[in-house]
Amino acid sequence: MDKVFIVFRYILCLLGAAALLYTFSYPDTLLPPNPVMEEAKGWSLYSIKPVIWVIPVLFMEIVCLAGPRKNLVWFSALFTVLAVALILYPLLAAYRPEYIEPTFPYQDDMLSKGLVYFVAFTGISVAVRIMLLAHMFPAEDLQDQIEVGYVSASALDPGKARTVREIAAEEKGPAPRFRFKAGDARLALRFKLVMKRMMMRSRMANAGLGAGILLIILWFALFPQPTAEEALQRDLKLMLQHRLTPQGYPLATRAAAHAAARVMLHISDHESFAGMSPEEAEQWLGLDKLPGHLRAQLRDSRPIKVASANTMHEIRTRFFTITDGTHLCVLYVRTNDADGRIIISELQEAGWNAVADEARRRMNNDWGAFYR
Repeated sequence: MDKVFIVFRYILCLLGAAALLYTFSYPDTLLPPNPVMEEAKGWSLYSIKPVIWVIPVLFMEIVCLAGPRKNLVWFSALFTVLAVALILYPLLAAYRPEYIEPTFPYQDDMLSKGLVYFVAFTGISVAVRIMLLAHMFPAEDLQDQIEVGYVSASALDPGKARTVREIAAEEKGPAPRFRFKAGDARLALRFKLVMKRMMMRSRMANAGLGAGILLIILWFALFPQPTAEEALQRDLKLMLQHRLTPQGYPLATRAAAHAAARVMLHISDHESFAGMSPEEAEQWLGLDKLPGHLRAQLRDSRPIKVASANTMHEIRTRFFTITDGTHLCVLYVRTNDADGRIIISELQEAGWNAVADEARRRMNNDWGAFYR
């Protein structure tokens, strides 16, 4: 039952360690940025957001204190989560980079920074729990070992001291005689074999642990990552994934919204559409291969309201729009009046961070009022 209880506590502590890594990496998913709460005075749930990671730490501490082998449960959970994170990291970086790096600068630090915080926390735990606390509060068995050679002051009383002659004259007991027979030799040999097996198992366990750590490090460091062109082609395919609402309206998946944001950022930063006709730009995006109703939705050019800016009276044209119902990415273009070819492409996004959207909307209105 003791072993079962330790396993149960390990599972609970493992959940706490996973929650700790999550709070380090994605705090905005737990408490989304809210412009109202940013300006509110007094205490609120958002006041604990900078230290929200303390909650899973306290949960882990309570679980560890609930029984024996506290450090075993604590570090087993931390190192298990760390190993899983290192295994998943290169896979996510290759196929779902939005979990590794922020798509926009105002987002969370994501797993790239969260993993650094988690490793730092694990290192501090080793220093505090194994070195500092173990020195300040030694275990009971260690305390017993310390007290083995303890002699009370009464046993060293000079008044009870004896001379060398008195000690030599003391009656001696019979001297012990040791006899080793054939049976004793076989017993000693069996003992040696048992100890040899134990040492071999210990060495194999240490070798297996070292090999596992080395494999994880090699996996993390050597897993092939896509080139910039391969990543672009991946995102071009991924951004067209969609799902149907109960009303039959197609919406992009969450992964497609992030992929679309990366594609539009690439187009805007590199002016990929400069000199292209709208038809050539559609072909570049792969829209010519889509069903007519889905293509018409993505290419809808009617003005829409964007939370991060006032675009109702823009001279730009809405060219390509993708949304998952929460996140919005719009690619605006400006064309040459002479031949209708695209001159400039610009990305306008909204719904990723309400505080950033409100700040940009206010700045947009101030600039608009200044130039009117």
